[in-house]
Amino acid sequence: MAAGITAPKRRATKAQQEWNAGMRGMPEPGRSVEVPGSCTTPRCGAEADTLDESDPALSGWTRAGVYGSREPDRVWCSGLCAAYGVALAELRLTATARRKADAARKREAADA
Repeated sequence: MAAGITAPKRRATKAQQEWNAGMRGMPEPGRSVEVPGSCTTPRCGAEADTLDESDPALSGWTRAGVYGSREPDRVWCSGLCAAYGVALAELRLTATARRKADAARKREAADA
């Protein structure tokens, strides 16, 4: 249907009622979520060793790092930001660390 044209109201079918309470059409926009990597929280993504971990302002934050990565451990304001940071650190694994991780996975699969 073309933009700006509204369809006549129709009743939802029994299947639609069972599946999604009869909702029809386009979904309503969800809540606004900060895109990882563009977080505006001060110090989010900062190198962990440059911060004082006893600082009460960091309470509840996540410290995360990946062994063998060129990226240092960092602190993140939320789990979403931490997951983004860990993914980036995994992408920056050194070649040697990547080979060791692949070999370990193969050993585990052979042992199973």
